Amino acid sequence: MKFELQKELRYALRSGRILILFASLLFLALLTPIMLKVVLPQVLGGQVSDLMTMTQLDCIQSYLGDVFEIGGIVIAFTLCGLTASELQGDTWLLPVCAGKRFGRMVGAKLLVFGSLLVILPVATLLVDYLYSSYLFGFQVGVSAVLISGILQSIYLIFFLSCLIMWGVLTRKPIPTGFLTLATAYGIQVISSLFGIQKWTPSGLLTHAMELNPILDSSLWIPLVVTVLLIATTIRITTSKLKCMEWSTRSAQ
Repeated sequence: MKFELQKELRYALRSGRILILFASLLFLALLTPIMLKVVLPQVLGGQVSDLMTMTQLDCIQSYLGDVFEIGGIVIAFTLCGLTASELQGDTWLLPVCAGKRFGRMVGAKLLVFGSLLVILPVATLLVDYLYSSYLFGFQVGVSAVLISGILQSIYLIFFLSCLIMWGVLTRKPIPTGFLTLATAYGIQVISSLFGIQKWTPSGLLTHAMELNPILDSSLWIPLVVTVLLIATTIRITTSKLKCMEWSTRSAQ
């Protein structure tokens, strides 16, 4: 497992994936307070802006929404080649012939990039929290921000597991990105239409947007469902890999 983790970490560093994700999320974290404090009032005009009383809470919630809507697109097409490119380029052929286990290969990707999707969103959320507090004043406790960041990160790990699964099923990076976005946005739309957020991963985003410093008992249902879905996608991924024919080149 150590070899697989080192390989994925080197790939993340050398390919610039870490820098792309961090720069994108940091840009959103810094842009959101400026948009709400400066740009939006100027666009709407004096009379309308007087009626709008933006707060730090509004700013943080807006950023959390941007991470799902805009950040999700960046993450999808930055990491869409995690497994698809490996299969398309036959770079997994030698490890498989050397007896490497699929579970370890997939688990290393989930662990390395999953850790990044925990650290980077929480770090940039704290940046947004500090910058918005400078512009709007402190109104939200840091504990609530940390809990919201962790909940959003767990959702992003589910997002990552979908990227890994669709990459194995399609073997093509771009379709992988689109199918992952369709899965994430589809779950969000269906959950909102039928009011079943508490039974889907979208419930984690709902709780994150509330910025509640106390863990609500209703949180455990979407949390357990999300963990089960992550386990299911990884199971589908490894099962598909075991059924592949590795003696021939992957279809281009």
